[in-house]
Amino acid sequence: MTAKSTGEAGENPLVPNAKLRQMYTKMLEARMLEEAVRKRAAAKGNKRIATIRGQEAVRVSTTIELMEDDLVSDTEPTAGMGLLLGGDGASLLRGFTRGKSEHDKVLLEAGVSRTLRGGKEEEERLRLSVGAALALKTQGRKGIVVAYSRKGELTPAAWRRVLAPAVELDLPILFVVLGRKASQKKGAERAEACNAARAAGVPAIQVDACDAVALYRVMQESLGRTRGSDGPVLIETVSWRLEGTRGGVDDPLEHLKEFLVGRKICSAAWFEQIGKTTRRRLASK
Repeated sequence: MTAKSTGEAGENPLVPNAKLRQMYTKMLEARMLEEAVRKRAAAKGNKRIATIRGQEAVRVSTTIELMEDDLVSDTEPTAGMGLLLGGDGASLLRGFTRGKSEHDKVLLEAGVSRTLRGGKEEEERLRLSVGAALALKTQGRKGIVVAYSRKGELTPAAWRRVLAPAVELDLPILFVVLGRKASQKKGAERAEACNAARAAGVPAIQVDACDAVALYRVMQESLGRTRGSDGPVLIETVSWRLEGTRGGVDDPLEHLKEFLVGRKICSAAWFEQIGKTTRRRLASK
């Protein structure tokens, strides 16, 4: 007899509907948590809070399948990323209204233990991430390192210095390059990091920062390669400026919501319920 499929009718087996709903929920929770942090911090006179707003699709897609031994090196601590890495929302909400110098400590207090402490300079931090990947490999552990970087922070020469040992030693590390706020138009953004990676022999792909589905699929392919001992991969994200959208930039939450509605994966009632549940949970903290 043929085993019955447990999936939903018409769904993409590469990105199951349950996974899509989970991704939207996590994106929404991160967005709402950071909005709550911003309001509380502003009330205390602290208006400069680091955020992953606009990056939710990138962050969720690149963390949702991480495992126990995996490590993360981020550009700076944020409440949203702390939540996505399993941190306690109440601790993050309280902690991120305090001084910026305490945010690394806040992540530990919230139960986020997989983040790597970085160097003062971007190149130094990424080189430390490569070192952490080497340690994982040397110890025979199954973990990988996901290292985020902002576009334009490293020169091509600096990228070569970072990537060379990762390539030579086939290290388990994924570089995720966060694009600028918005390019002038779709297709105008140069793949600077991708070009540097390919020149160093690292597989690299450019992906729309608002397209959670595409990002998830690229991440799964990249994880398969890296966990299979085939060395590093680089993903470069791009945010394109769009006409007719609020602020001129596509919103990753709205982008995924339109996809879910268009494919009849989620109803209006489902979105309403998720929003109410998340707001109620934050209000209780």
